[in-house]
Amino acid sequence: MLAGGCERGLPPTIVIEDVVADLAGDRAAVGADLAWGPLDPGDALRGDGARESLVMAPGRSATWRLAVPDYAALRFGVGVAGTKQRDDARAGLRFTVAVDGQPTFARDVNPSADRHDRRWFDERLDLSRWAGRTITLTFAVATTETTLQPSGTAGWSRVRLVRSSTVPRQQAAADRPNLLVVLVDTLRADAVGPDGHGASLTPRLDALAAAGTSFTQAVAQSSWTLESVSSLMTGLHSRTHGARGRHERTREAAAWGVLGDGVVTWAELAARAGITPIAVSANPLVSRGTNLAQGFETFVELPWSPEGRNWPDAAAVNDAFLRWLAAHDGHRFVAYLHYMEPHDPYTPPDPPAAAAGVRAALARGWIRDAANQINWAGAAPLSADEVAYLRARYRGEVAAWDAALGTLLDGLRSAGVLDRTILLVTSDHGEEFQEHGRLTHGSHLYDETVRVPLVLEGPGIPAGRRRDDRVQGIDVFPTLARLLGLAPPDGLPGRDLLSPAAPTRPAVLETSSGIGPDGAPVELVAVRTDRWKLVETPGLGRRELYDLAHDPHERDDRAAHADEVQTLAAALEAWRRTTPQVAHESGATDLRERLRALGYAQ
Repeated sequence: MLAGGCERGLPPTIVIEDVVADLAGDRAAVGADLAWGPLDPGDALRGDGARESLVMAPGRSATWRLAVPDYAALRFGVGVAGTKQRDDARAGLRFTVAVDGQPTFARDVNPSADRHDRRWFDERLDLSRWAGRTITLTFAVATTETTLQPSGTAGWSRVRLVRSSTVPRQQAAADRPNLLVVLVDTLRADAVGPDGHGASLTPRLDALAAAGTSFTQAVAQSSWTLESVSSLMTGLHSRTHGARGRHERTREAAAWGVLGDGVVTWAELAARAGITPIAVSANPLVSRGTNLAQGFETFVELPWSPEGRNWPDAAAVNDAFLRWLAAHDGHRFVAYLHYMEPHDPYTPPDPPAAAAGVRAALARGWIRDAANQINWAGAAPLSADEVAYLRARYRGEVAAWDAALGTLLDGLRSAGVLDRTILLVTSDHGEEFQEHGRLTHGSHLYDETVRVPLVLEGPGIPAGRRRDDRVQGIDVFPTLARLLGLAPPDGLPGRDLLSPAAPTRPAVLETSSGIGPDGAPVELVAVRTDRWKLVETPGLGRRELYDLAHDPHERDDRAAHADEVQTLAAALEAWRRTTPQVAHESGATDLRERLRALGYAQ
């Protein structure tokens, strides 16, 4: 699927791209003397982190023979993994593609000279003039100055032959509602709705829930963004969609996953039916770089700067979408808006005053440094006053997002589409404030980081309904498909939440970014029923069991005493046997060995 920006006007058809051949996966064709492995040219949080790549030293090349169908193009990424520091004594790398020996593409990349080159460059080479022929494609790398050392390691990623087709674009109609998915990053379920004193941080979301259907027992599929949003987009568990990655003690050592082309997103499903797909993301992990743009015709990535230590705000997300809507009114759309309030750093519009003794960084809402020390290095926890202060800043961000929701709804009303648009509001995960000794999210699967709000409202949605049945992130795709009048892909493990006949299943949750008791990276998996939750750390042979009916805060581990541990462990093992798992990518250690053989590393 092609992805672009907010250009004015839409053609009468939507362009669809199907992968004809995954050339990067054809390792035998390029020879045994080339290395494959994760290559990391840039900032992972901007989608420029590690990708599985064909690593190529200067002077080397790879060749494919392929038959070119009609309307074909070549898609690929090029990148150079260097030191990420300026060094004028190093040469750039020149990537070239030749067709039957004739040069057709060239790009110079020098991350040592230009920090903007510390990224992946995703390219498209039109092959239509060779349609119906069998051609020889040659990929090659050379230094731009032969007397200098190269600026890093060159690699080609996601090399694939694609074929384009078109479908007529649907017009909006009363019996064909639009669909708007609103995802609020890091929004805990207990931050929504009235608190114990009758007040609420989210009056606009509360009103939306009262006018539609709300789900009080919704859980995300993971406790961090990449895995969770990939499950929302595909309806698949993490082990199946493969966009996992992992956190490490430092962000520089983290490996971030990429959603594979072989899975189907609901945006793709909608586009094939002629429904216009549009997304706006303030989270750089939800980007073209991680391939979560897959299926969207328009994908707006709002700028993020690590130097600024903050994200684009909700007003920027609203503005980008409402400007698109004003230019393209009349077409039926499915939209995805990803907001970053209340993700850290906690920077509400009117922050509370910090009490004496609150550290300066925390007083600014900057929690990341303290979280890394506590989560990974076992540093002393924050004081009660510091935790309370951070919670207050977090709550301020929740309130700020809710106000922006009101602005969004007003914009939809002004555009004349609110009464024919279904809204789904949810989150990708929650947030921890030392309930289990840690901060932020991703490190475990307790309810403070996996329970999220879920609200549906709009034409055809039951009004004033509050549901307490167990629902999960993988249920979103089949539910959206029903609302769009489309058939979801076969074999999705989730259920249509509006179908009374759909059976309820235990929720299985995963995180590849867990942290063990000693601060080491671990993977975690959990199975959750209405009453019980079993959490496993397979690498440590560890199990925890919680009776959620009597211990909702998961304080009393019953694994050594309750019979349910065996029942849930058997259910989890059955899930492992029956849930497809993608092949793991090559490890960085393996790649380093290959690089030594190629002269790239000592």
